Amino acid sequence: MKFSIVIPSYNEENDIRSTMESVTTMDWPDYEVIVVDDSNDKTPEIVKEYASKGVRLIKPAIRKGRCEARNIGIKDAQGEVVVILNADTRLPKDFLKKLDPIYKSGADYVLVKSEIENWDDLFARYVECLSLADYYVTDPDRMEWTEGYSCRRDIAVRAGLFPSGFAVPIVAGEDAFFGNNVKALKAKKVLADDIVVRHIAPHTFEEYWQIRKGRGAGSPQIRRFLEKWSFPRIYTRAILRIGKNVLTVLTIIPITVRILKLTKFSPKGIVDFFPFMYAWIIEQAAFTVGEFQSAKKIIKAEKKLKLNQ
Repeated sequence: MKFSIVIPSYNEENDIRSTMESVTTMDWPDYEVIVVDDSNDKTPEIVKEYASKGVRLIKPAIRKGRCEARNIGIKDAQGEVVVILNADTRLPKDFLKKLDPIYKSGADYVLVKSEIENWDDLFARYVECLSLADYYVTDPDRMEWTEGYSCRRDIAVRAGLFPSGFAVPIVAGEDAFFGNNVKALKAKKVLADDIVVRHIAPHTFEEYWQIRKGRGAGSPQIRRFLEKWSFPRIYTRAILRIGKNVLTVLTIIPITVRILKLTKFSPKGIVDFFPFMYAWIIEQAAFTVGEFQSAKKIIKAEKKLKLNQ
């Protein structure tokens, strides 16, 4: 079976080399690596160093975001199965070797176990504990996307690929949207939690703030472009969420229960209670800023499109 590893990248010069090292040393005879790059840093130069190892670099003429980059890679892929990889994720050497029998047994898409490498960093640890508490341990059947996600190429095409072509590129939430579209096809899912991929999670305050703000920005984009919400409805939801967060903090009990649940998955245990509380507050603030900035950006972009029509 031939696999295609598709990697969208945008200014990943600090992470891409480690990823390239991992994907070019797979213990499998038939696979390709496609990097679709929108960077303005040294990422493409680093990727080109691996051309002799079978890595193909695609540079779109116009940057249209991660969704379109993934779509370009999937359309260009020659493999029966595509592995959709983020540029900061490292695959184990036997990753494809372990996937092969799963697909030969009839799987249409495979979710694997994702783990961070930087457990010592507060923000990285907090985000990892969120995943463990909400999905991996408590309810893995809810998951429709993980790092190292793979599916049959024809299934990805039938699912409509990733949402793209809107006034503003979708920056978050597209993974779940795509995963749910694959699920809607009645495709056969396999959760292979014995296959572990590793990545470095954002650990500085600035990185954490930007990533969580991006998550917030994705919400109005999904609501507006895919669910066809009006702007008043989008703003009302954002305001109500602020109110919910304020009540959560003021009433103490809900936030205490939530944070206590997360600390159960932390190697530091209850010691992380107040640090996780801090991380949660920063996260909610970033979500809110991202939501309002994103809605404003969408309004401006849609007005510009109307003027140009």
